[in-house]
Amino acid sequence: ERRMVTVHPNLLLTRVLSETHGRKIAVIENEFGEENIANEILVADTTEQILQLSNGCVCCTIREDLRSTLATLAEKRRKGELDFERVVIETTGLADPGPVAQTFFMDDEIAESYLLDSILTLVDAVHGDQQLNDRQEARRQVGFADQIFISKSDLADSQATDALIHRIKHMNPRAKQTRVNFGEV
Repeated sequence: ERRMVTVHPNLLLTRVLSETHGRKIAVIENEFGEENIANEILVADTTEQILQLSNGCVCCTIREDLRSTLATLAEKRRKGELDFERVVIETTGLADPGPVAQTFFMDDEIAESYLLDSILTLVDAVHGDQQLNDRQEARRQVGFADQIFISKSDLADSQATDALIHRIKHMNPRAKQTRVNFGEV
């Protein structure tokens, strides 16, 4: 079965893509930049914005809309041009996960090719409380998630981190919360 996960930020994704785990993963990046996927795991660039990663994964940018990008990946997979088992969609911290998730239910072609498996959200223990106060998108990301990773808890005050975890639990009681260090999950 093919799986889709939406996640942010890049340390976690870079770690997943650089480790030897035997899984073939296609990555859809919102955009490439200096803070995105580490250059050392990229092998080649093509005119279609699809890159081969050193562990055999492929990566592309969302140049059009998400549905079109997913359809292109599925077609290339059917033709044997790409080989992947899962798709990870990396969004920015400002992304609303609702439209991303809806893509997998509203389009028959996409629904036949992909299964929405999980929505992961990474919450920065140092800045998360303020981001949840200030940004509706941050609240939506926590609300849509079925797994929430708390990063930088080693840098934050332990009482503040406990309060953040408590707040997130009230916002989304069904989501599993895990403290992570340097993307280790």
